[in-house]
Amino acid sequence: MNRVVAALLMVASCVRLCATDANRLTYLDSTDPFYPHRNFPKLTTPQWVGESNVDAVVVLAIDDMGESAGYERFLRLILNRLKQIDGRAPVSIMTCTASPKDPQIQSWIKEGLSIEVHTLAHPCPLLSENNFVKAERTVQGCIDQLNKSAGVKPVAFRMPCCDSMNSSSPRFYAEIFNRNTPAGNFLAIDSSVMNITTTNDSSLPRSLTIDDNGKERFRKYVPFENFGITVEDYPYPYVIGTLCWEFPGAVPSDWEAQNYHGAKNPDTLRDWEALLGATVIKQGTFNFIFHPHGWIDNTQIVEFIDYA
Repeated sequence: MNRVVAALLMVASCVRLCATDANRLTYLDSTDPFYPHRNFPKLTTPQWVGESNVDAVVVLAIDDMGESAGYERFLRLILNRLKQIDGRAPVSIMTCTASPKDPQIQSWIKEGLSIEVHTLAHPCPLLSENNFVKAERTVQGCIDQLNKSAGVKPVAFRMPCCDSMNSSSPRFYAEIFNRNTPAGNFLAIDSSVMNITTTNDSSLPRSLTIDDNGKERFRKYVPFENFGITVEDYPYPYVIGTLCWEFPGAVPSDWEAQNYHGAKNPDTLRDWEALLGATVIKQGTFNFIFHPHGWIDNTQIVEFIDYA
């Protein structure tokens, strides 16, 4: 009898262990966009970027473009500085509408910019009207429209208002992002989840996570208490629903900064510089969200580039 009991206990133990082991990657099939945490396995920049001596990546991505002239005026100082540094201007423009015949877009592409997807109508939030077909069309329509421009092959998406409201949802990733458009186009990258760098990250010095007033340097920018489309201390790309690479946006965006302490505040730039320091230590990605709407000045973006 004792041998039988012992055998049954061994089988039960094996079942538990094997089940745990067999299910260890099932999260990859999930459309939960918020599952990573600071102790979750990390795809660091040296592991994926493919360039020697690169510890961190900054992605400069400006939002909301509908017409190109105003974006050219705002971006030109930034683009020229980037070209002085590296001979090209790697900026992503998250675009709502763009004419396939717009010569400015062709000029930008030659300089190294990319044209990415931000929906046709900029609904905030995307699924607010309880009209799924309309939401799907504004995303897929933007993807297909941009693919009509010569040399434009969008790969990335940003959800409108992801820095100011709870706009992203598992349903978006499951039923819109991870599907082809009617024209057969698709995307590979999203940057709509916001990453908050916190004082709970023991790998970072307190000087980077606490500001001069003793507040958490980055959590203070969260726009409201139940702002939930976030991860914490995880500036790394990760997979949602097997087909989407999520590059979480950096807190604060320029909207979050002006919402907290006013437009073009020099403290915003100081906090961005601290966040860059944290990103380098963590060997992560700093995914910039900014706009040409007067919330930050283009000279401040250039100053950040020079600091980097």
